[in-house]
Amino acid sequence: MAEMIGNRYIVVKKIGEGGMADVYLAIDSILKREVAVKVLRGDLASDPVNLTRFKREALAITSTSHPNIVEVFDVGQHDGKHYIVMEYVHSKTLKQLIRSRGNIPIDEAVNIMKQLVSAVEHAHKMGIIHRDIKSQNVLVKDDGTVKLSDFGIASIVGVSDITKTDTVIGSVHYMAPELAQGQPVKVQSDIYSLGIVFYELLTGDVPYHSETAVEVALKHMHNDVPPVKNFNSQIPQSVENIVIRSTSRKVDLRYKTAMEMYNDLVTCLDLARYYEPKINLKEIEEKKKLEENKKHSKPQLVRKKKKNNTDYMNIFAIGGAGILAFIILFLLINLTNGLSVKKEKVKVPNVIMYSVEDAVILLESQGLRVENINYESTFDYDKGIVFSISPAVGVEVFKDSTVVLSVSLGKKFKVENYVGKDINTVKPLLEAAGFEVIVLLVESKDHKKDEIINQSLYEGLILDPTDKKIINFDVATDISFMIPLSIEGMDINEAKELLESMGAKVMLNQLNIEDNLDEDGNYIIPQGIVVSCSPVWGTYYVQTEGVVITLSYY
Repeated sequence: MAEMIGNRYIVVKKIGEGGMADVYLAIDSILKREVAVKVLRGDLASDPVNLTRFKREALAITSTSHPNIVEVFDVGQHDGKHYIVMEYVHSKTLKQLIRSRGNIPIDEAVNIMKQLVSAVEHAHKMGIIHRDIKSQNVLVKDDGTVKLSDFGIASIVGVSDITKTDTVIGSVHYMAPELAQGQPVKVQSDIYSLGIVFYELLTGDVPYHSETAVEVALKHMHNDVPPVKNFNSQIPQSVENIVIRSTSRKVDLRYKTAMEMYNDLVTCLDLARYYEPKINLKEIEEKKKLEENKKHSKPQLVRKKKKNNTDYMNIFAIGGAGILAFIILFLLINLTNGLSVKKEKVKVPNVIMYSVEDAVILLESQGLRVENINYESTFDYDKGIVFSISPAVGVEVFKDSTVVLSVSLGKKFKVENYVGKDINTVKPLLEAAGFEVIVLLVESKDHKKDEIINQSLYEGLILDPTDKKIINFDVATDISFMIPLSIEGMDINEAKELLESMGAKVMLNQLNIEDNLDEDGNYIIPQGIVVSCSPVWGTYYVQTEGVVITLSYY
């Protein structure tokens, strides 16, 4: 018997899993509609931080009502499990759309952004800052409707922040520079993320890639986002100006509100704005500083001090003292060099592959002092192991000399190409390497069940042991759907075509025509229409190897 959540929601299948919760497709047994149920995993329910974040998402999303924000129907707790019931959106994520199509046409990109910015503006009016706006959290329906989702780390006015002061939360590829620096979140932080999403739509990729998340964050902090017109010169300057302003590294140079950005998007494709000049943020900033300086500046009188004889005497005294100090230093250096000749020499011992603690003990036993220890990640050495020493092994040095050790922070990880492999083989290996593996199930008739279709981290990416390791996979699953009730009485060929378009394999079964005649020899049921279906219409069907839907007709 299928599992039921909250004595109402019949679980059909798992459709996704993340760091905190699992997401299921379910049927609302009362309203007879498909819903998505997000369930906080049981092992996290006892953690007050994760539980608070989950409740925060429920609070944030239930306080909003907007056509471009995923709608929440219900929030509850069942058998100790906390859950949120949301509308089930038949869609792709914006990230998946961009991966499959590349850069999006300008007018379509602007339309997507208008919907997304409108949703963010509504959330801001409700006192909610999303903090994790990225293309993975934007759903796009087949009709082009955009839905913003995942308010799990949203900041809500009047609700205390549960994150540690030294913790950075959100996707580094879309993160505003001030958040990477640990500064307070503002509405302009969401606006920066919106600008990066717009950049991604127009160019087909985020602006920065690097071997580590830290390096990506540093690029956001120190570099201006590359001009989108470098990618496509046909992009109007009015459109590029929106990207420039929304992604300014200076908070006060961005749009003050999402509504300002929305209004700019509404008119950016107007012919009158097509050739507007490129905005210069430095000029804008300098004008602001000039205006501020005029407000606060006061004229100051500068008086010149005349030199007198006492000043000249002081100059000569200082010069003489300097010469005397130089002579003393010269004598001390030469005296020291003379004494050092008599010191005992030792060879730098080989401490490569030693733990840092054992290396220090051995070096000190030889009369050497460890002046400094440099830590960095490596490909070949475990954490805490010495992989280099300076001066080098075997070099003769005087006793009491200082040496510098290089110690591994741990082994780097090189991402492979996992597409085409079985998730059940890949996932345990990555989890053993410290990864959090997030799986999104995608119905596909072109791939085997459990086959990896897409991955979020590109092949060849190098991750430091200190990096947070999260990888997302799109994984093929069996095609499943509810057999439509409407096929009863439908033309047999049309019904077959409909089911095959949904991914099913169909077999036709022609019944004995004599069973369809009345006493006068007339047809009881018209010929060529569906009279029965196996499995029966209205039930859920999973397309697996060797399974078919049988349609019967006279």
